[in-house]
Amino acid sequence: MKTKLLLLFMSLSVLFLGCKKDKTPEDKLADTKKQIIGTWEIQSTTVTYYDASGKVVKTEDQDEGKGGKYQLDNTTLRLLGTEGDNYAYNITTVGNKTMLNVSSESFELAFSGSSAMTWTFEQPGGSSTNYAKAVTVIQFKKI
Repeated sequence: MKTKLLLLFMSLSVLFLGCKKDKTPEDKLADTKKQIIGTWEIQSTTVTYYDASGKVVKTEDQDEGKGGKYQLDNTTLRLLGTEGDNYAYNITTVGNKTMLNVSSESFELAFSGSSAMTWTFEQPGGSSTNYAKAVTVIQFKKI
């Protein structure tokens, strides 16, 4: 009798604990679309330059744009404090990355909790530069 109760308990435990469903990529994308809606303020912008071997050449903190406020609804990014600066955007997934696509630019999008967001993008260096690529990271805070 004890064995049957033990087996029943173990079966129920597996049933309740083992049935958690992982979110599908579509569910994660829908969550991101909900999370991005709101007003965001730029906290910092950092550009890191790399040489061809992947070694950091230099890192710069940029004050340009700091404090800028953006409002995002379901389809439009609006730069607050200016007139006519409205841009259509969409959110997609590429592999395991969530991408924000706006004005023919693509930014990797990440969230830390519900009030911090990061946009990251890479630009290749050119023959007139002393770096192979530059990675820009923009930190936002929800206000």
